[in-house]
Amino acid sequence: LVLISRSSHSFLTHHTPRRSIHLCFTHKMSTQTEATKNDVAITPPVCRRDEEKVCFAGVGPAHWDAKMPRQSNDSSEKLLDPPVAIPDPYGWLRDDKRENKEILDYLRAENEYSKSMTTHLKGLQDSLYEEFLSSLQETDYTTPRSREGFWYYTRTFQGESYTAYCRAPKISDTFSINWDGTKESPIMPGEEIYLNVNELAKGKSYCSVGSVKPSPSHKCIAYAVDFSGDEKYEMHVRNLETGEDVALKEAGGDDLLEIDSLLW
Repeated sequence: LVLISRSSHSFLTHHTPRRSIHLCFTHKMSTQTEATKNDVAITPPVCRRDEEKVCFAGVGPAHWDAKMPRQSNDSSEKLLDPPVAIPDPYGWLRDDKRENKEILDYLRAENEYSKSMTTHLKGLQDSLYEEFLSSLQETDYTTPRSREGFWYYTRTFQGESYTAYCRAPKISDTFSINWDGTKESPIMPGEEIYLNVNELAKGKSYCSVGSVKPSPSHKCIAYAVDFSGDEKYEMHVRNLETGEDVALKEAGGDDLLEIDSLLW
């Protein structure tokens, strides 16, 4: 199994010692009188700026980890030397772990403000959603593709948000579909759902599956999945005979392996 990891880090975020500056957002709702309490004045949240925060473009600055590349391996472009500091006043909003309380509070305030300002559009939103949905065939499938001893395809089901990856034994070099159109009916005889993304997404606020690759023996699959929305995909290998699913980790550590693509 070949894994391709991220290979470019052309910017470094750096935080210089800063003065004690506290510019916090405000999110206020006020009413003037009891008679007008339904007439709500809303102040949009204001994101503070960190004027001393910068990122560097070019070669790695003095404190840069030499193991981290500054450009792709096949790039022939010369990096700026010395590196150039670029103002990054909103760089503090990045938190890969999604745990910073100030950031989360600010984003919640933004969401609440957006929601409050578009409340009057709720009926139109619902109408447009139903119109779009009515033009889709929710319970559907993709054309099966032959791969050695199997036909591989995907399915979607009415009321479910994600794709199900399926396969069926390849009995002949041609196939015919005898499907009654229901979600319970298999597309092909012997259908097996080997990866149901709806199951993966249970209990998660976000789920995006990238590459899904069967092994040459067709006894395992490797797939990449992002549960946070930061486009950092972790690598899983599933044994299709036992159902065992293993998340791969960095060599010598407990951190999950992050990848861009994969190939058996």
